[in-house]
Amino acid sequence: MNRRSTSAQTGERRRAGPGSGRLGRHRASRRGFTLTEVVIALALLGIALAVALPARETIDALALERTSSVAEAGLARARLLAMSRREGVQVRVGAGHRLVATDTAGGILLSIDLDEGSLQGLDSVRLRPATLRYNSRGHSGAASLYLYRGRRGARVISNFLGRTRRVTFRL
Repeated sequence: MNRRSTSAQTGERRRAGPGSGRLGRHRASRRGFTLTEVVIALALLGIALAVALPARETIDALALERTSSVAEAGLARARLLAMSRREGVQVRVGAGHRLVATDTAGGILLSIDLDEGSLQGLDSVRLRPATLRYNSRGHSGAASLYLYRGRRGARVISNFLGRTRRVTFRL
C-alpha cells in the first residue's frame, strides 16, 4: 500500500512523521555536531580571544597608569600640606587601598581612595617603609609606593627632597 493511501483496516490516512521518508530518517539519526562545525566554532572562539586579551591588558595598563598618577599627586599634595602648615605630615596606606595623610596630632589631612583611579580596583598596595614622613620643609626619607594590578605593577618613588617619579613594570 502507498503511505498516502487510505488504510484498509482503519479507514484513516497515514501521516508522514519524523523519520519517515528518505530525508526524515537521515535527520532523525543525526546527533551532535559535525567535525566541520566544531572546527569553525573553535576558530571563531580563537579569533575572539585573540582580539579580547590584548585589549584587557591595555585596559589594565591604562588603569594602573591612572592610579599611579593619582598616588603621585596625593604624595605631592601631602608634601605641600607639610610645607604650608609648617609641621610634619605622615603618609600611610590605610584600609581599602586608601592613601592617608595625617598631621603630628593624628588628624587626617588627606584621604585618597586609590581604587577609584582604576576600573576594577587594585590587587595590592604597599608603602615601603610603612610610613612616609614629610617635615615642615617638604623633605622626607626615601620611600616607595607599590601598586599592583594583574601582571603589572607601578612604583611611585619619593626621594629625600620629597620629589616623586613613577616607574611601571611587568611581573
